[in-house]
Amino acid sequence: MQLPDVFGLLFPNVWTFISQLCATAVLFFLMYKLAYKPVKKILDERSNYEQSRISEADVLKEETERLNEEAKQGIIEANKSAEDIVASAREEAEIIKKELVEQGKEQSKQLMENAQREIEVQRSKMLQDLHSEIVDATISATEKMLKVKIENQEDKDNIDTFVKEVINK
Repeated sequence: MQLPDVFGLLFPNVWTFISQLCATAVLFFLMYKLAYKPVKKILDERSNYEQSRISEADVLKEETERLNEEAKQGIIEANKSAEDIVASAREEAEIIKKELVEQGKEQSKQLMENAQREIEVQRSKMLQDLHSEIVDATISATEKMLKVKIENQEDKDNIDTFVKEVINK
């Protein structure tokens, strides 16, 4: 019995092996030159592009966060300014209110003083008119009484009482 050529079955023919190895090397070389390098170049360019986009996005994110912080600060400052303006307006309104109240009191006081003076003037005028009427009436009464002889004590008492009343008023 003959043993099969185990060595021949396990290892192929050297020339076949070398030719297959060369064909595989040529295929790897062609794949490397025709596919791997261009694809790697495209992938590197895409990676660089995406990396630049990520960097731009990070820069924009930081800028947006900075602008948001500035906007928040602006809002805080605007609120503080608005509160200051409202407080200032309240103070001014209070001052104006006090001034108007003082002016009202002063005008009221002046009106009262003017009214008092007017009352005094009217009273004085009325007293002068009354005095002149009393004098006229006294003269008229005296003339009538003088036409008649004043002899009795009663007429004398009446004139005396009349003069006293005029003087007392």
